[in-house]
Amino acid sequence: MLSSFFSFSQNQEDSIIIINSKLKEITISATKSSISLDNLPIPTSVITEKEISVTSASKLDEVITKETGIISVPTRTGTEGLQIQGLDASYITILIDGSPLIGRSFGSLDLNRISVENIERIEIIKGASSSLYGSNALGGVINLITKKQIEDGYKINLALKYSSHNTVNPNILYQYKRGKLNLSNSFDFYKTDGYDLINSDLLKTVNPFNNYTFSTKLQYGFSEKFILNSNARYFNQNQLYTNEKLSTLYEGESLINEWNFRTSLQYFLNSKFSQELEIYVTNYNTDEFLLDSNDMVFDDNFYNHTLIQSEFKMNISLNSAKGIIGVGGIKEQLDRKDFYDMAIQDLKFIYAQLEVTTFDNINIIAGTRFDHYSNYSPEISNKLALGISLSDDIIINSSIGSGYKVPDFRQRYFDFTNSTIGYTVLGRDVAFDRLISMEYDGIIQEIFIPFSEINSNLKSETSVNLNIGARYNLSKKLNFNVNFFNNKVNNLIEWQLVALSENNTNIYSYFNINEVETKGIEFNTQYKIDCWEIKLGYQLLYALDAKVLNNIDQDTSYFARDPQTQISFKLNKDDYFGLFNRSRHTANVKINYQLNDKLNINTIINYRSKYGLNDSNGNNILDSYDRFVDGYCLWDIGITQNINSFQSFQVGIKNVLGFTNPEYISNISGRLYYINLKINLT
Repeated sequence: MLSSFFSFSQNQEDSIIIINSKLKEITISATKSSISLDNLPIPTSVITEKEISVTSASKLDEVITKETGIISVPTRTGTEGLQIQGLDASYITILIDGSPLIGRSFGSLDLNRISVENIERIEIIKGASSSLYGSNALGGVINLITKKQIEDGYKINLALKYSSHNTVNPNILYQYKRGKLNLSNSFDFYKTDGYDLINSDLLKTVNPFNNYTFSTKLQYGFSEKFILNSNARYFNQNQLYTNEKLSTLYEGESLINEWNFRTSLQYFLNSKFSQELEIYVTNYNTDEFLLDSNDMVFDDNFYNHTLIQSEFKMNISLNSAKGIIGVGGIKEQLDRKDFYDMAIQDLKFIYAQLEVTTFDNINIIAGTRFDHYSNYSPEISNKLALGISLSDDIIINSSIGSGYKVPDFRQRYFDFTNSTIGYTVLGRDVAFDRLISMEYDGIIQEIFIPFSEINSNLKSETSVNLNIGARYNLSKKLNFNVNFFNNKVNNLIEWQLVALSENNTNIYSYFNINEVETKGIEFNTQYKIDCWEIKLGYQLLYALDAKVLNNIDQDTSYFARDPQTQISFKLNKDDYFGLFNRSRHTANVKINYQLNDKLNINTIINYRSKYGLNDSNGNNILDSYDRFVDGYCLWDIGITQNINSFQSFQVGIKNVLGFTNPEYISNISGRLYYINLKINLT
């Protein structure tokens, strides 16, 4: 999981990708070879430290969602996840310095718990990346590279940001380097009063909360051949937890603790061969409770997830070829409320990748990975990418790769009953025994799916991803980038109604039932002239359920109701809109004005077209006659004034137009004002 198509890791001078903003060169691994960022044959983008800084972002969601084809999606628990190329957050792996983050809610990893004050750059790979990252990288990978001191000496960066909703965000970054020792420490504190978009109930849309993040990064060279790298991070959050039932407000607390630690030892035999051994441990746990008017516990939940990863890898460089081979193992366990038992999973993996440059204008990247889980069939993932430079200004890229995602712990071990609404959800690993027991006790009233069909494991979701693109540098000032993509996901896991209990409670479980396809085109262009930089991005997306299309073709009845006449009529293929929560069109405009290294004006406009969240006419698909969330536009503007080389301040407005949609979009709070003061000490 520490490598990518160009071998991500942590040592900035020895083994990570270094981006030169002027030459756009990338130094890969310990070989110190370089390849132009424009020549990479895979859909890749990089958000630089400067781009992060001018937006005055505090959390990852404020930065990443400004990119073309990446959409922020609120989950049922109020957290924020991502979509990439129409695939949702459960198919995207998020890394910090090459190590995976855990702790997902309904498949999404909350971006609001990731601060960016010590992030040097964000690397985004779109498309199936399971050939190097394994499960959960079916849709893409986001790798956050933390800052590190380059030259001997020290730096202290102080910042204090204040924004709407009484939000306070101070942070400090301390970096030190002397000889073989390199140290970086950061601390970020974030506090807000939250906000309320709906005044008619007793609840706030987002309750008050505060959190802090401490991270440290250490590198020490025992010699020119042996280098120690260590990273540690701790996150803590406390939030008011509320719920409303029968016009009664229950209050409590929601607590989150997360920590991760990684250490590795690198050995450089020579300029052509190196080895690295690493151990990574992380834990994510939550505890939340509600109290009644007598301070008695009304409801409580807990979640405790631990992952331990060990890995050994070798990097080899021979003339125009570079290779990497890795082998390792992962142990996971998750204990949470509404689980039948402690969830445990072991994984052993081996991967290899080869990059070859031939004829001076053809770049080939080939990779494969073998994963063997303790209770699932082995998975093999492959990737092949080809880049051809037709000239100095025109580059054609293509890649094809397979991806997979094993059923998550929730889909396997869930044992949850919502007594208020009246339904039960059983994970596939526990469903058969629970249903047989309920049938024996006479609880089952009606069976919709034979229990024999549940007495087997779920299959892994698998995919094939295809990207074909071109880059054209019309001049030093203007360039274009276009990419066609297609993702086909098989054995999609969704829940289905299995039985009805005697008290009319629906009982659901998980099944491999659907095949989905997401396809479209992404277009980006960049224009630089004098003090101006203008970027435009657009994505056209079609996200479809193959089963629905097939049923419509075979004359299976899908009906809708005319909203005016209330008369039902049969649908045709043109009436089918696609998957829920997907917008057909998204676009962005970024304009940056830099004057004499003193004044910077930055504005970003993001547009998302209409999308459907649920079926409103009872046919279980999203069609043109369903109720849609209207498209919307978000406009941010910020001004940075550098007082001198050590001090600066920023002021700005996010969501200038004040857009809100209280009914459907909980993560957009309206117009936000901010001021950010920065002091750099050297």
